[in-house]
Amino acid sequence: MADFNADQGLLVAWSGFKGTVRTEARTSHFTIRLWDATDLLEAVFAHYLELSPELRSRMPLTRAWAVATTDGP
Repeated sequence: MADFNADQGLLVAWSGFKGTVRTEARTSHFTIRLWDATDLLEAVFAHYLELSPELRSRMPLTRAWAVATTDGP
């Protein structure tokens, strides 16, 4: 972040972070965020339609619908 004079940063690790890394990042909560695969995918799914057509064409997704039951698992 310092190399780019950034006020905030996002560190994404597909396989997650060790507990010590998460503990250290909590002290910098307003300047750095840690995302694992679940965080990244949730953000993409939540904002996919807001992405530019170019980005969506590079990451084509199709919405699939499924019937949900109320009977439990």
